[in-house]
Amino acid sequence: MALESATSNGTTDENHPEEKDERKKGWLFKKTHYTKRWKMMWFHVRDGQLVYGFNEKSAEKAINLVGAKVEMLEGDGTFGWTVTPKDSKRTFMLRANTAEEQQVWMSAICEAQLSSEEHNSNACVVQ
Repeated sequence: MALESATSNGTTDENHPEEKDERKKGWLFKKTHYTKRWKMMWFHVRDGQLVYGFNEKSAEKAINLVGAKVEMLEGDGTFGWTVTPKDSKRTFMLRANTAEEQQVWMSAICEAQLSSEEHNSNACVVQ
């Protein structure tokens, strides 16, 4: 199911922007909706969505990133941020282990939003 293709010399073909979205994947903490506890989940950015699950094979739930509001959690010391999908009342709270990891994830989310055919004219700013 991998979207990333390789050329005959083994390098990644950069001419397919839709394939670029699946490059960021790994473990993040997600605050659960009902118990409000932090739980480690597997995430990856794909096709304008942040797909997640208990592990890489079970990652079937998705957060639509197109038009979503993404905000860094300031001053809590947990390297967290929120994602609120467009036209949704639910806000997803996510957390990385380090500031660098947080920055990489937020950049990947921003790139996914900007590369989407449906993205609006709002600028995506990662601080």
